[in-house]
Amino acid sequence: MARPYTSYKSSGKKTYNHSTRIVTLIVFAILFFLFIIARLFQLQILKHDEYSSIAEEQHFGAIDLPARRGEILVRDTHSGEFSKLATNTTLDLLYVDPLVAEDKEGIAKVLAPLLFTAEEYEVCTEDPDECVYQVIEDEPLETFLTTEPVWDLGLEKEVEVETGDNDQNFKSYQELVDEVEDNILRKISKLEIDFVILKRDADEDLMADIINERLPGIFVDTERFMISADPTMIPEHQLDSVSKTLASYLDESSTTLKTNLSRRKVRYVFLKNKLDPDISREIKEMDLKGVVLLQEHWRYYPEGNLGSHLIGFLNRDNIGQYGTEGYFNIELEGKKGKIYAESDPFGRQITVGESQIVNAEDGDTIVLTIDRIVQKEVEEILAESVEEFKADSGQVIIMDPFTGAIITMANYPDFDSNNFSDAYILREVEENEEVYHTVELFTRDDQGHYMPASQEEVDDEEITKYVYENKFGPGVFKNKTISEYYEPGSVFKAIVMAIAIDAKEVEPQTTFDDDGPLEIDEFEIKNSDDTYHGEQTMTEVLEKSLNTGMSFVAKKLGKRLMYKYLTDFGFGEYTNIRLEGETKGQVDYYNQWSKAQLLTTSFGQGIAVTPLQMVTAWAALANGGKLMQPYIVDTIIKESGVIQTEPQIIHRVISEEASSIITSMLISVVRRGHGRPADIPGYLIAGKTGTSQVAGSSGKYEEGEGATITSFAGYFPALQPQFIMLVKFDRPRIGENTWGSTTAAPTFRKIAEYLIDYYNIQPSS
Repeated sequence: MARPYTSYKSSGKKTYNHSTRIVTLIVFAILFFLFIIARLFQLQILKHDEYSSIAEEQHFGAIDLPARRGEILVRDTHSGEFSKLATNTTLDLLYVDPLVAEDKEGIAKVLAPLLFTAEEYEVCTEDPDECVYQVIEDEPLETFLTTEPVWDLGLEKEVEVETGDNDQNFKSYQELVDEVEDNILRKISKLEIDFVILKRDADEDLMADIINERLPGIFVDTERFMISADPTMIPEHQLDSVSKTLASYLDESSTTLKTNLSRRKVRYVFLKNKLDPDISREIKEMDLKGVVLLQEHWRYYPEGNLGSHLIGFLNRDNIGQYGTEGYFNIELEGKKGKIYAESDPFGRQITVGESQIVNAEDGDTIVLTIDRIVQKEVEEILAESVEEFKADSGQVIIMDPFTGAIITMANYPDFDSNNFSDAYILREVEENEEVYHTVELFTRDDQGHYMPASQEEVDDEEITKYVYENKFGPGVFKNKTISEYYEPGSVFKAIVMAIAIDAKEVEPQTTFDDDGPLEIDEFEIKNSDDTYHGEQTMTEVLEKSLNTGMSFVAKKLGKRLMYKYLTDFGFGEYTNIRLEGETKGQVDYYNQWSKAQLLTTSFGQGIAVTPLQMVTAWAALANGGKLMQPYIVDTIIKESGVIQTEPQIIHRVISEEASSIITSMLISVVRRGHGRPADIPGYLIAGKTGTSQVAGSSGKYEEGEGATITSFAGYFPALQPQFIMLVKFDRPRIGENTWGSTTAAPTFRKIAEYLIDYYNIQPSS
């Protein structure tokens, strides 16, 4: 009896132990699984923003030393002195080396009130949404609880919910300082890097592939399209395989990935940059071990709005945008330096070792051809004219016709490069305020977000609408002199007439019979004033700006010859001015032209050009027939030396004789023709007005007020020209008398009078 009993007891004990182990393992597995899930949830959801910040704050082995960005300068013609349009201010960056810092709690305590001052607290309470810290207290938990027990709730039962009051309760300044102190202490207490961003903007297929690989310590955030890693969670024996697997998906070598994924110490923890000089001075005086201040260079534009389209700006990532900042970003930014932690022969950090510094290489300095004084005056005249003529915008380019150097390149509206984000500010449209149809309107949805207004909303007077304070928002950054093309209208007639003279197809006294509109294909070509003058010379064609007369010239030239000359003048090609954002206009190949397009091209319709292309082509009329390379960079100052831009002749487009003849004809246009509003007594000015219609989205030309572009191109003194200038207005609105002669020509005269006085140009003999 004992045996079976003994056997039974023995058997029962084994069964019991076996079952216990299974249950224990299952419980352990569940707990481990829950831990992993919690860890993933913490990393990917709760801690994402915090860890993204930490990724920027933690540095192993090295910290970047920013280079001093090169300056952008302009010269005063009279004094020869340089003025700075873009320079740098120097402010300190604060970081802590956790391996050197001994009294971490003390460091956090003394730095907290310096890194979050009472003044910053006041700003935060005025605009909590823009504050780095959460200044509004969270609602107490009980305010979100229902008044009924959870187990009493039914699907159909209406439940009351306590909402509490809607008043915002701000945390006290001391409460926030305590939070900042805790945050600093947490940052500088962490000794190992536990968050590394491997890929931003990952596509869905890549994220799916990484998820399927089930790599330890590798995380995929599908909401933010980001792949990251926690090196502390990657087993040492799997580091090689994880690195090689990732290398097959990411654009990185397995060696680089292995370095990034290796467990390593945090040596440099970023706390704050752009410190107030007084705060920096106070921190220096404390002489805290492990706390380091580094000088950083920050972009500053001393002249504010002056030349903003030429200069551009730096975005929040310190990358040049638009203008010179954008085009020469690499040359201007220089090369970063580094502070390295000392390593042993095996590449391991010596935690008590000295740091090694590789100095940064400063960026190049760019000197522009712009005359600062002239640029400033022209911008003021242009702004006044745009407002006077109720135009959307305006541009002026002044060039030396014999060198191609740009003396002025002005746009209005403009912007302050120091505060470029102001371009995004919206304001409420005032009652009875006139808003042009070219200005975008916005409404606000239920969540307070701004949305483009539909046509129905635009027409609804009861709906509150909003508009950009500068009317055009970020569109104001566009340098329209190089990046927006247009149909030039009648200023183009001078180019086509010069072509015909050079080709020996016409002379100034060649005549044609202006006896009425021309019928061509399904179109009718009329003169702008719908009047016809009988027998007219080619000079009179320009003086009266006759479309019919230019059609006569175009027929003599023919498609192929006209196209050859136009491309020789540079139309349809980039000028390579070395500013960001240039477009090349549009010139269709001649065998695609209809009969009508040949004729309309002769008076500036059916061809699209940029203002810079136009002024460059006109310079060839002024300088004896040579197409010059336009340039805006005078010199580039490098550590190795100075690079000077030399004037460059691209090629000859018309003969000196043709240049002389067209100049005489254009002088007559200003003295006797539509260009008279640009005339200055005592000075010979060669010029031509232009008024062109704006092509609508339907392919037809717009009609009514604000549907034209007006311009005037000219050079002076005409026989020995120092300047070629183009003035252009987009959609001026001054009634039926809106022409190039009533808007652009008077503005040209104002600027020309200033230049005559500034450069002391003597009257024509």
